[in-house]
Amino acid sequence: MNLSIIYELRANNVDEEDIKYIMNKVKNKLSEANIDAELQKLGYPKIFTVDYDDYDDYDDYGYENDDYIFKKSSKRQFLED
Repeated sequence: MNLSIIYELRANNVDEEDIKYIMNKVKNKLSEANIDAELQKLGYPKIFTVDYDDYDDYDDYGYENDDYIFKKSSKRQFLED
């Protein structure tokens, strides 16, 4: 058994019985995607893989690209503030 995988599952509050079930289920085809698929079947969120397409665009947070203009500041200005 891969102890780092078990540690991550425990750290994400996966029940011990579910951990044993998942590890037994994926023992011959161990991969992050397979573990996450089994987690989702049991009602848990994915832990090891990320679907970036599921994330919203940054603009959805009310920020526009023009809002981030980086200005150089000297040490002197920093100390005076």
